[in-house]
Amino acid sequence: MPALQIRDLPQGTYDALKWRAEREHRSMAQEATVAIERHLQLVPGEQQMMGYKRRALTEEEERQARITKRKRLFAEIHDVLGKVEIPDDFPDPVEIIHEGRRELDARLGF
Repeated sequence: MPALQIRDLPQGTYDALKWRAEREHRSMAQEATVAIERHLQLVPGEQQMMGYKRRALTEEEERQARITKRKRLFAEIHDVLGKVEIPDDFPDPVEIIHEGRRELDARLGF
């Protein structure tokens, strides 16, 4: 998949993108991709750009693309790590989160 690096991005644009990414629970790269895709779909009268025909993906096509990407990622992880066995006495993830929050509250004096 192609990559894009943006240099000299104005601080305000970066801050707005970061805020939006946090609000949408996305990474900066994911939010930048969404913003670019949305912008390109809104540009009027550009059915063909530089010889490439564009068409917006349907929501289902986008969903399927995300699922395919995640499956590929999980397969790569599995290839590297193999099957991960979780011990029976492994703590409950919810309890780990609650414990971390309690520790943070204690540090902050709440």
